[in-house]
Amino acid sequence: MAATTASNPSVHRPTATEPQPALPPGPRLPVLAQTLLWAFAPTWLLDRCAREVGEAFTLTFWPSGIRFAMLSDPQAIKTVFTAPAEVAPSGARMSPIAPVLGASSVLILTGPEHMRQRKLLLPPFHGERMLEYEQTMAEATRANMATWPLGRAMRLQRHTRLITLEVILRAVFGVESERMGPLKAAITDLFEPPQLPTILRALLRGPHDGRPGGAIGRGLDHLDVLLYEEIARRRAASDVAERADILSLLLGARDEDGQAMTDEELRDELVTLLLAGHETTSTSVAWAVERLARHPQKLARLVAEIDAGEGDEYLTAVVHETLRVRPVVPIVVRVLTQELEVGGHKLPAGTRVVPCIYLTNRNPRVYDEPHAFRPERFLGDEGGQAVNTFAWIPFGGGIRRCIGASFALLEMKVLLRTMLAELEPRPADGRRLRLGAWSPRGERIRRRAVTLVPAQGASVVWQRRGSSRSAG
Repeated sequence: MAATTASNPSVHRPTATEPQPALPPGPRLPVLAQTLLWAFAPTWLLDRCAREVGEAFTLTFWPSGIRFAMLSDPQAIKTVFTAPAEVAPSGARMSPIAPVLGASSVLILTGPEHMRQRKLLLPPFHGERMLEYEQTMAEATRANMATWPLGRAMRLQRHTRLITLEVILRAVFGVESERMGPLKAAITDLFEPPQLPTILRALLRGPHDGRPGGAIGRGLDHLDVLLYEEIARRRAASDVAERADILSLLLGARDEDGQAMTDEELRDELVTLLLAGHETTSTSVAWAVERLARHPQKLARLVAEIDAGEGDEYLTAVVHETLRVRPVVPIVVRVLTQELEVGGHKLPAGTRVVPCIYLTNRNPRVYDEPHAFRPERFLGDEGGQAVNTFAWIPFGGGIRRCIGASFALLEMKVLLRTMLAELEPRPADGRRLRLGAWSPRGERIRRRAVTLVPAQGASVVWQRRGSSRSAG
């Protein structure tokens, strides 16, 4: 057999200088330790690997043996995001979120089916139609602000989650929240703890375990009943063609073959919009306030711009910097169907190649003081830099870039502007007072399901603008 192979000219025999397909090196940690750290301290693990191994490294998880080839070099990220869809399709269908969102979710589909769903979903999230949601965002924020305990510590993320859930429900269904009470409760239940044990079990099980059981499974069953009832109710409505909410628009959408979405497809896209469309943005707003509260000069500059009402350049920079230094989702996954050379590594087919949002956004070759909160870095008139397509990737990239990115950016700006026009935050943890200024270190980053959130829920104390301030 060896002689036959050697004489067969159709068999490719790599030369001694040609790189062999192989994954990047991994950290000097036992596989079980990598698994536990990824579940309970992911950013600590990522930071350590970046320092000790470099911009490309491989994590291995026990007991499945699944490996992630992590990347944070912008050029390598570009290679992955611009690779043909058939070469580097999404790996989301193998993730713990796949059974929750459903097989027809735009986040799970690949190939032509993904492009079909993406085209059907795009119209409500672009142009003037998206701007119609701005008043809804401001109204939901003010209504929730009326419940805040001024002068006392509160976990802001609990409140931003309620605000963004209200917004996405009204945008998707076009009705007031009173009609959405059962749906709101069903969605909220899906985000209840325990979260870390759930993620750990998902890592240990592997990717092909079907619909979740237990409380999450029961919660999904309940949510599905409510969604299918709402779909049926809307299909029967006489005014569906005149309505501007997302569900009505999706009911009227047709693909290139004139086909409408089925009830099952609508269900999966609605779950995707409702879950992904509020949790990530609510966390980003909470992180923004947490960062501003610990950087009084940045906060003062933003408040001055809001009061002047002459633009939102600094507000936009604050949003961009928050998403850079505190991305909510740490990674995206692609699964190679053939060999691909990425960042000097010839990765074999089957590799889970993972653009690491967290590390890419903090790449020290791109950003000075990458861990510092400096919105000024995005202001062109102050020697800042434009948003780099492949070094600033909180929404992913390529043909799978988040459809709701523009909606999320608008929502972040509206919520922050509305809050800071009336109130001023300061950190709730007085133990971090140093030399008359709050320590910028702030709250630790912890995992919550597949997201990275403030460990204390963005604990702040709000007070009326112009009232007496504490030190800092």
